Amino acid sequence: MLKLIDYGKENYPEESVFLLGYFDAVHVGHRALIASALSLAKGSGKKVGIMTFYDAKNGAQVYVFEERLQLFEKLGIDFVCAAKFDENFKNTEGKEFLDTLVRSLNVKAFVCGEDFTYGKGASCGVSDLKKYCALRNLDVQVLSLVSACGEKAAASFAKRLLDEGDLSELEKLLGGKYFIFGNVETEGRHIGRKLGFPTANIHLSPQKYPIKTGVYAVSVVADGKLYRGIANYGTRPTFGDQRVIAEVYIDGYKGDLYDKEITVFFDFRIRDIKKFASAEALKRQLIEDLEKIR
Repeated sequence: MLKLIDYGKENYPEESVFLLGYFDAVHVGHRALIASALSLAKGSGKKVGIMTFYDAKNGAQVYVFEERLQLFEKLGIDFVCAAKFDENFKNTEGKEFLDTLVRSLNVKAFVCGEDFTYGKGASCGVSDLKKYCALRNLDVQVLSLVSACGEKAAASFAKRLLDEGDLSELEKLLGGKYFIFGNVETEGRHIGRKLGFPTANIHLSPQKYPIKTGVYAVSVVADGKLYRGIANYGTRPTFGDQRVIAEVYIDGYKGDLYDKEITVFFDFRIRDIKKFASAEALKRQLIEDLEKIR
């Protein structure tokens, strides 16, 4: 089970191989780093840990903290060291940052990408990290950057694809289907029920970078099972609701999901959101949408 360690406040006693970075998108470049760390730790009895932040570091995140934890556990990480990107952390000198990690997490090896920077004002880079490790007899692996879809794998690239709603290219970049994870809200549930399409509504964190508004074919993990469905991500203009939410109809699900957590994987984009002349006209369109995923 994945263990969560609060940076600078808690200790991890077992020897570890530790991944340095932010890992907000957990894209194919990040996955290559994780695979390298797992390989380095294999057979030595060492655990694999990874660095990340509770909050947004620079703008909204492709995957928010809770979503990253899901991915880290699935990819075989043993523990996560999470920090708050506050003024105290920003003003931490590079050596102090590494000293804290080595001391509290029993680090025996670091793994990072060649563009990794750290310390106050991002003043330190991989050359400084290598010098630090050489003086302390620690292993260090620095990997070259990874490309995807003809560009450098990066969170900024993922955000551009989210803006475009290009799920095919996004999946190649991320190494898996893009998803959202959240708690099903009770507010607004009556609208879908009246149409014969009861929905699970998720109000996403403002720290979550948005996907292009539209109607999508999705796969949903609910109550431990996988279902197909359709999701309206955006406003509900037919009903005069301008709030942006994820409204998910889960095909074949029988039960009550309110106040439960679900994971919604985006398969492909079906169409734009539009205002219909009546609820009945919207219902006819939803039936057509449903046929496309079946």
